[in-house]
Amino acid sequence: MSEPSRVPEHVASPTGSKLQGTEKLHIALVAPLVTPIAAPFLGGAQVLLHDLAIGLARRGHEVTLFAASGSKLSDSRGNIPATLHLDEVEVASGELSPADFQSMGENFDAGAFFRQGELFLQIFLKINRPGRNFDIAHAHAFDWPAYALSPLSKVPVVHTVHLPSVDPHINAALRTTYQQTGRSQAVTVSKACAETYQTDFVFDRVIYNGIDTDSIPFGPEGEGFLLFAGRMAPEKGPDLAIEIARQAGRKLVLAGGIYDRAFFEEKIQPQLEADSNLEYVGLLERADLHRLMSRADGLLFPSRWEEPFGLVLAESLAAGTPVISWQRGAAPEIVTDGRTGFLRPYLDTEGAAAAVHQLDRLDRRECRRQIEDKFSYEKMLDDYIDYYREVINECQGR
Repeated sequence: MSEPSRVPEHVASPTGSKLQGTEKLHIALVAPLVTPIAAPFLGGAQVLLHDLAIGLARRGHEVTLFAASGSKLSDSRGNIPATLHLDEVEVASGELSPADFQSMGENFDAGAFFRQGELFLQIFLKINRPGRNFDIAHAHAFDWPAYALSPLSKVPVVHTVHLPSVDPHINAALRTTYQQTGRSQAVTVSKACAETYQTDFVFDRVIYNGIDTDSIPFGPEGEGFLLFAGRMAPEKGPDLAIEIARQAGRKLVLAGGIYDRAFFEEKIQPQLEADSNLEYVGLLERADLHRLMSRADGLLFPSRWEEPFGLVLAESLAAGTPVISWQRGAAPEIVTDGRTGFLRPYLDTEGAAAAVHQLDRLDRRECRRQIEDKFSYEKMLDDYIDYYREVINECQGR
């Protein structure tokens, strides 16, 4: 495994003393290992982690990102801070599999299960190695060893949980931590996501994902098409987006990687071949996707599961493009019904199609303004840094 290009000098706060608000931190970020942290990203958690790493380092904090081999940090501004380091974990292509939201554990892979444990053990041992002097570790992996091993770390570990309550084994690990220490050592990305765990434990905080609106172009008007942006998988509902667009009599552009090939070939590909009003553009780089968003009349987001956040919702609104989605998951926390989009009852495709014809009465500037006010990138950085200091000070006081 490769080491960071340099190990920064770091002077830890004296034992028992409180960190001051201006002190720079030495932060370890732990990524999901199923894929490199590199564009084009597998999902919203990877995007958020990438942006968080760069933002924390821009603030002057020493940041080391532990991520799968092949990870690459890229900044739209063209410069990566010198305080940001990448520590690559050697993971062979296909060695770990992405979460299967349809089977959720039915297709158990014993080899990947134990390999995960070994890899996260390596990471936590490196974080605790003498001389590294991390103040805190922040894990984003929704994998059992990240939750099971982290309470044993001498360096305080916190988690961002990017998924709703779908795995009872992970719930049990977080519940045990909560019962033994008095806090979950975890935050999540929406109130809706937090509620799915409320019978097991309480999150320390809800910290919304932040959007760097400076990197997203604003589209003052649409160009006559609807957009679906998300992975080609049943839970994201691209087939439902096709149905809504067809009922509304509108062109639909679909953007996203093929996550579930069998689903794509059975449910999506035949419709693409049969309908000239459908266009599939594949998995786009972020800048290209944001430009496409800014040109759309509206974004269709007919997810079949209760989205824990839905980064594409906030990105679309930042581009000025209103959203049509369901009244479930985190969508009501992001989209203001009747002002920045329309929220319809779950699976009400007729209602969603009718809403398409009301998109042109919404103020696209208001869509962007609400993201700037509530989901700003800088606010997210402030919230995480404040949370880190709270946990560090509590641990020092024990």
